[in-house]
Amino acid sequence: MIRYLIKNNMKLMMRSFTNILLVIIMPIILIALLSSAFNDMMETYKGKNGLEAGYKIEGDKVQPEMIEAMKKAAQDSGITFYEYYNRKPEDVIRSDKRSAFIVFKDDSYVVYQNGNMKEQAKIVEYFIGAFNERMQAAASDTAASQSDVTVEHPEYMANISSQDYYGIIEIVYFGWCAIVVGAGVFASEKKYRIGKKLQVSNLSGIQLYLAKFVPMVAVVFAGLLISAGLSIVMFGVHWGNPLLSILIIFISAAASTALGLMVYFIFDNLVVTIISVFSFVWFAGFVGGSFETYMYSSHPASLKVLSPIYHINRALVELSCMGHSDYVDNAVIYGVIITIVCSAAAVLASALRKRGKA
Repeated sequence: MIRYLIKNNMKLMMRSFTNILLVIIMPIILIALLSSAFNDMMETYKGKNGLEAGYKIEGDKVQPEMIEAMKKAAQDSGITFYEYYNRKPEDVIRSDKRSAFIVFKDDSYVVYQNGNMKEQAKIVEYFIGAFNERMQAAASDTAASQSDVTVEHPEYMANISSQDYYGIIEIVYFGWCAIVVGAGVFASEKKYRIGKKLQVSNLSGIQLYLAKFVPMVAVVFAGLLISAGLSIVMFGVHWGNPLLSILIIFISAAASTALGLMVYFIFDNLVVTIISVFSFVWFAGFVGGSFETYMYSSHPASLKVLSPIYHINRALVELSCMGHSDYVDNAVIYGVIITIVCSAAAVLASALRKRGKA
């Protein structure tokens, strides 16, 4: 019986093919628009203009080895740091025309930006943030105090083009709009009252849920793969570690589908579901770098990590430009947790509704 429902739901989705085009064509359109619009900014990120920034140390705990490692890593990326002692950051930025100025303290740092060089300043700020994350990770991994950490030249975000960046993250973004793919199924159930008929069947709540979940994930995942293929052919987007990238996209498709179904099973209203899911996806995408690149955004890190899209974006982008990423585990874990929790909530909501109508 469940096989028949899965097959039937798959057919209903294919009949509403225009909904499926959302996850195939819309990312391609935005890739073309955004990659062109932000091409100059991403080219600046590559360090071709020779970024220059100043810094000074105001803490006794800041290690000289850490500063040297930072300067070496920055130099490899076209960023040159100059040390200052008694001058104010504002004066250095204004008179020496530095893009940014960093003040290192014992347990923190402050970034001063040049208002006339905002793009370059954001590049420096991102570099410092990424460097700091690496240093904290090194300290955590060795379970040692800051003074005991052996400083190496940590890696951070490598060069990436606007085509590669937006060619990846827009596909992820529209994958989280998976609920529209199932609109044909939901509309058909409402029209012919199929839901009420299934409630009196011998199928369990889990089986009824899987009858929607499985075909939706399959269709969304296939649509994302087609869109990714088009991005390669049309824009030359580079996907790093294809098998791992495909796995992350699949888990992302499963998580987005589970989220959409949970909201639908709770409200039992397609319009409310689409508005709710799209609102969440827009906010998660806004924070996670779907519109403004996450390396340039001014959102605090504590807010970014709350967005599952941020972890997925960063994992896939870093796989593309570096071949590896510390965020792969986060992306997989977030996706699996969302899938399990939302699926359980959807089944529970369906059971409660069925009991209330019994």
